[in-house]
Amino acid sequence: MDAQIQNFVDNVVVRAKDLTGGTVTEVRNATKDVAGKVKGAKGTVHEIGQRGLKLNEIAFRYMEKLIKLQVKFVEGSFDEGAKRLSTAANAPSFRKLVKDQVTLLPMTRDRIARNAKDTIGLVKETRDGVVSLFQPVAKPKRAKKATARKAVAKKAVRKAPAKKAAVRKASAKKSVAKKPAVKKAIAAKAA
Repeated sequence: MDAQIQNFVDNVVVRAKDLTGGTVTEVRNATKDVAGKVKGAKGTVHEIGQRGLKLNEIAFRYMEKLIKLQVKFVEGSFDEGAKRLSTAANAPSFRKLVKDQVTLLPMTRDRIARNAKDTIGLVKETRDGVVSLFQPVAKPKRAKKATARKAVAKKAVRKAPAKKAAVRKASAKKSVAKKPAVKKAIAAKAA
């Protein structure tokens, strides 16, 4: 009996060693794979960091330009306001006051339009800078999906007239069946 117990224990030990040995090897291999992936991610982290720094640079550069545009706008408003006030103060009559104020309107309108155009240009320039920064990351799959969607839309447009024609025929039959003379003719044929 002692030999049987010893044999059983030996079998259990051998199986345990096989199980743990295989598990340890699998864990070791998995750990090596993860270490390689972590090491490979270092380049990605570096790239993200560089792009973040460039994005920060773009933001500050364009914020500076935007603030300068705002200062230019406010200074222009003050200059024109002062000019309007001095014109109003020097007007000899109410008629001359109104005429001078109306004369100044195109100058104000042009300045505001110029400032708006400059601001829109700056927004476009900023957008282009940010897009160019992240453009290499964009996935080309989106273009394929859009093309597939366009093809489906074209097929739907081609099929639509056929469906409309079927609807027209069905409604024509209904409208013909509703006329009293047609009903009498149909009833006469049936009899």
